[in-house]
Amino acid sequence: MVETNKKKEVEDVAEKVMSADFSGIRKYKLSRPVKVADKTYSEIALDFDSLTGEDMDTIVATMTANAGGLELNINEFNKIYQKHIVARAAKITYHELNKFPLPDIASLTLAAQSFLLSAASNLSEK
Repeated sequence: MVETNKKKEVEDVAEKVMSADFSGIRKYKLSRPVKVADKTYSEIALDFDSLTGEDMDTIVATMTANAGGLELNINEFNKIYQKHIVARAAKITYHELNKFPLPDIASLTLAAQSFLLSAASNLSEK
C-alpha cells in the first residue's frame, strides 16, 4: 500500500512538471533555507525563458573543461547538465546550487529536463 502511494506521488509530480508552462519567471520554494557564503536562500526564481544557445555553449564548454577535455555524453537527461541549466535560470552559480538539499535538486533538475524537452512538443510533422 505504501509503495502504491509513493508511486502515485511520483506520477503526480512528474505529470505536474511535464505539463508546466515555462514562460516567465517561476519561483521555487526550497524545502529548508540554505546558507551559502553570506547569502541565505529560501526560494529561487527560475527564468528558463531568458536562456539562449550561448548559455548552452557556455555550459557544454564548462563541463568539458571540468572533465579535462574528455568527450562527455551531454544531453537533456544528464543531471549535471540539468543542474547547470537550473543555475543559469536562477542566476546563481553551479556551486551555490550544489549546496541545496537533494530533494530540491531533484525537483529542480526535473523541471530543467521538462523545460529542455518541452521544445520537442512544439515540433510538428509534415
